[in-house]
Order: sequence, then structure tokens, then C-alpha cells
Amino acid sequence: MLYSIKIRTSLKEKHISGAERIVSKEKIPNVVKALLKRQEHKDFDFSNVKIEKISQKPIILGKSLKIKTYKFENYKEALGFALNIISAKTNLPLETAKKFINLLYIGASPDKNNMRGAMIVNEKGERLEKDKFRGVRTVLVDFKNREIITKKLLEKGYTERTVDALALATKNLNYKNLIAEFCISDDNDYTTGYLAIDGKYIRLKPLKPYGLDKGGRIYFVKNNTNVDELYNYLEKIPVLIEDINE
Repeated sequence: MLYSIKIRTSLKEKHISGAERIVSKEKIPNVVKALLKRQEHKDFDFSNVKIEKISQKPIILGKSLKIKTYKFENYKEALGFALNIISAKTNLPLETAKKFINLLYIGASPDKNNMRGAMIVNEKGERLEKDKFRGVRTVLVDFKNREIITKKLLEKGYTERTVDALALATKNLNYKNLIAEFCISDDNDYTTGYLAIDGKYIRLKPLKPYGLDKGGRIYFVKNNTNVDELYNYLEKIPVLIEDINE
């Protein structure tokens, strides 16, 4: 039997960080301890740990997306690179794709703060989130043997952030109507972002200016996407990934 462990941390009701693991029952104490330890350097006034039994059998994916890394002189060059790919793959005009992505740099929710989840945009340039403050959250995803995968990625020079983001992006792109994901962190000192598309997890360095505390995700989807089915897959269907795509 598998369990989902989620941790959410905030300061003055502003989301600071979150993490999730899917583990067997005997691993729960050590995983909770490890997740709490990751909060030690953060300034927060509230942290919540939630543990739930997973009632349905997870989808098993054999390989993650393939990792690629590109370095640029500045974030505007990286953004231009990503925009050209997104426009070509989604059929969105370049300026339309840019309009939506720019929202992540200024705060995509109606009050100009970061959204709690991801924005959803279709090929017509329509936003499809049910709640533009919350967006949609991708949860219930992990590597089947996270310890081995983490060791592999750390040996390749990546970080634990990569483990989390790669798992999430792999689940996202497994959905038949999800074309691409664009992501920048809302941590002001982390400037690497990514574009997940065509079976690849493309790390772009840098994709935001240092010191910016805005960020978030956009999921670009096909026009015939059923929003209820998309939400159900991202938020309620567990996914486990067996290995990285080397």
C-alpha cells in the first residue's frame, strides 16, 4: 500500500514552498523527517504535513522526460528561445504566447501575486483555469525508487529541485492533450527555469532575473481538451516513474 506525503509551508499566508512524496508505509517516518529538514533554512510561520493512503493503483511510466540544458547570456535570450519553440508547437502567435508568459514575471493571479497552481492556455489563446487565483496543481507523482534516481541526478550535477520538477513535468506531458509546460521558480535566488515539450525537459539558465520573487507555470493544451478530465488527471491520478531517460 502506498501513501502520499505532502508538505506546504507559508509565511503570513503567502506560500513559501511545497513538496510531495509517494512511499510505502514503513518509509513514512524517515521521509517526513527529511521533508521537515528541508524547511530549516526557510522563514515561515506555518507548515502543514498531510499523509493520505492512495486508494487507486498508480500509472507506471518507464522513463522520465529526457533532460537537456541550455545556457544563455541573460534571461531575455532564454525566454526568446523558449517562446519560439512554444509558438511553433502550439500555433499561438508569438506575441500571444509572450503575453501569457509575461504574466508569470509580474504575478499571474488577478491580484498580481503568484498563482498557487498553474495557468492553462489552449491553442486559441484562451485561459481555462477554473480559479485564476488557484490554477491547477499537479500532485500525486514521484519516482518509484526516489533514492536511486536522486543519486543518479546528483552525480550528473543536478539538484533535488531537478528530481521534483522532472517528475512533475513527466506526469504533465504524459497527458495526451498537454503540449508543453513553461516554468520559472518563485524563489528570488533561483533563476533556472524549464520548458517541457516533445519528450524533453529543457533547463534554461537563466530564465528570470536574480531577485525576482514572481514565478509559476503555464500548461499549454490542445483546443479539444476537457478541463474536468485534465484536472482529474493532474490532481487525482497517481503516477510513478521508474527511471530517468538518459
